[in-house]
Amino acid sequence: MPALSPSHAEIDLRNRCTRWLNGHRPLRSMRESLLALAELPEAAGALDVYGEGAVLQALEAQGAALLGLPVAQFWHKGVAAQLAALRGWCGDTAGPVVVHPQSHLALDEADALEVLMGLRALRVGAPDTPLALADLQALDEKPAVVVVELPLRRAGFRLPDWDALVAISAWCRAQGVRLHLDGARLWESAPHYGRPLAEICALADSVYVSFYKGLGGLAGSLLAGPADFIAALAPWKTRLAGNIYTLHPMVLSALDGLRRQLPRMAAYRERARALAAALADLPGAQLAPQPPHTNSFQLHLPADPARLREALLAQAEATGFWLGNRAQPSTRLAGGAMVEIVIGDAADGWTDEQAVAAWRAVLARC
Repeated sequence: MPALSPSHAEIDLRNRCTRWLNGHRPLRSMRESLLALAELPEAAGALDVYGEGAVLQALEAQGAALLGLPVAQFWHKGVAAQLAALRGWCGDTAGPVVVHPQSHLALDEADALEVLMGLRALRVGAPDTPLALADLQALDEKPAVVVVELPLRRAGFRLPDWDALVAISAWCRAQGVRLHLDGARLWESAPHYGRPLAEICALADSVYVSFYKGLGGLAGSLLAGPADFIAALAPWKTRLAGNIYTLHPMVLSALDGLRRQLPRMAAYRERARALAAALADLPGAQLAPQPPHTNSFQLHLPADPARLREALLAQAEATGFWLGNRAQPSTRLAGGAMVEIVIGDAADGWTDEQAVAAWRAVLARC
């Protein structure tokens, strides 16, 4: 279920606020965004052209080193990178490809895996539970690829424990099955494991990471894996409209995110855990998971989703504290609502006590 885009009025309201609960402090205009990028030292370099450029290649090399994989290639959009990777691993077959039923590939890309790439998806796994070895052992057929989303966003940003992830990797290798990590939030996941990114990625054959989520970039991603595998995807990069003339604004913002946000991921996770503990005292609230695995978690509240959304916008208008504008039906509280909370540098502008007080005021409006 794709997230609803905010209206122009909601974007304007968000920009007029002075505090924001989720993510990173917003840049309020295109001018502000471009001027910030222009201040980066790499901005003095030449523009990349059709994927070739010193600054772009430096970013790719830095990404490959962080992930501990031979090659990393910049892609304009994560879904394109992942579709190409899965098509590449499946060769001229239809797969099948194992995806969790709550995964991004299963829910948010309009069935692109099947409709666009001609692959057959096996939706495997229990609700609100990361993929497990037992799920793979119970398969009636051998897949070509297994996709593990780290973390599983729709399940509350949950992660499999380390031993479970190692067991999945070992099963795939023993069976001759490729393992691909959907690491849209992999940067945010590493602190949970207490292991370097390269150690996590060593379990997989290929890895995708995003630049615009936890790192706050404009857009873009990396696809990392063996050199021959990445090179063989060149036709798919063109077919999926990824061979863009120049990518330099996205590249600059990615470098900025790696420099400023990646070192703070462990602190963001600890702040999320502290906030979750404080929010648990809200009347009727439930947190999923508790404690959070990453810097993100679900807050379930005993309120009608539509009324809660109206209350969130009213609270922003009245106090200048933007708590969000999305409220979905809760899967844990009958008739209740669920909101996602994601901690980034915007949390520098408020205390946990202020955030809890703001949520109490919102619930009083419902």
